[in-house]
Amino acid sequence: MLWLSFILTFVVAFLTIVLARPIAIKVGLVDKPNYRKRHQGAIPLLGGISIFMGNLCFYLLQWDSTRLPYLYLFCIFVLLVVGLLDDRFDLSAGLRAVVQAGLSVLMIYAGNLSLEHLGQIIGPFQITLGPIGFVITVFATIAVINAFNMIDGIDGLLGGLSGVAFAAMGILLLMDNQPDLAAWCFAFIVAIIPYAMFNLCIPFGSKLKIFMGDSGSTLIGFTMIWILLLSTQGKGHPMNPVTALWIIAIPLIDMIAIIYRRLRKGKSPFKPDRLHVHHLMVRAGLSSRQAFLVITAFAALCAGFGILGEIYYINEWVMFGAFIVLFFLYSYSITKAWKITRWVRRLKRRARRAKH
Repeated sequence: MLWLSFILTFVVAFLTIVLARPIAIKVGLVDKPNYRKRHQGAIPLLGGISIFMGNLCFYLLQWDSTRLPYLYLFCIFVLLVVGLLDDRFDLSAGLRAVVQAGLSVLMIYAGNLSLEHLGQIIGPFQITLGPIGFVITVFATIAVINAFNMIDGIDGLLGGLSGVAFAAMGILLLMDNQPDLAAWCFAFIVAIIPYAMFNLCIPFGSKLKIFMGDSGSTLIGFTMIWILLLSTQGKGHPMNPVTALWIIAIPLIDMIAIIYRRLRKGKSPFKPDRLHVHHLMVRAGLSSRQAFLVITAFAALCAGFGILGEIYYINEWVMFGAFIVLFFLYSYSITKAWKITRWVRRLKRRARRAKH
């Protein structure tokens, strides 16, 4: 029955793209090129609708094994609607943040999902948050949602990074004998696959290309924090809170580094630019496909390190210290991006000379 649910999830997500494509074009739900977006033509923004329908299909088929189904489906439906409105009419960042904060409060009070502790990240004692956990949970929810929203800049990247994160969570949940949550993680990957196929033009070509849109990236980010809260909090949690940092390392670190750079330059933290890691890699001479593969592979290494930390019971403070080191290495590399860009281009020129 579970395999049938996976198959139907894929079919529903796939058919949603096929059937909704002409409607999206007709109503103007498309992404048009500008100074930041250098694709060709108007591309339908259907990733969010496709993933929502595939995820809904899995939920309905596995209703008895899902947790808080009414609350979760209501939250992601609201995010889908707001995301579609944003994709079509470009809503303000403040309005979107208010909606996300409201849903996080609903998640805390109606679903009893919140950050109660941070584990043993600074020593052999657990950091309990108490009343401040409410505020931290709201900020963490908004941060994770926007981390996955902001990383969506080149073809395939959001699908690859979210697929890595859901796969890592699914593996850890299987190891902890929680097959219901693990199945949901893997089903979400199945729901993402049709979007990835059309987005990467495999095998349908560029004429049927689609983008994710804010409706899809926010849905993915909210589902990510939802499962992470289920997995890292409470008694007998299957993973430590610090492991969550490694599972979503690339989107999280990239968002924090970019916001810091924008604030330091006196710019709005919500104003889009072309300073993300994928933009810098493309500027260095890599193709979009190469940058996607490199970043996704590095994200898989980070998630794998998090899984190994759980398997071999590595101290949480060691894992947290390693994450901080990774963050500063990344931030330093970004500040020296022009040097790295020049070095990569030099290597490519040498490779071309050697080939000839």
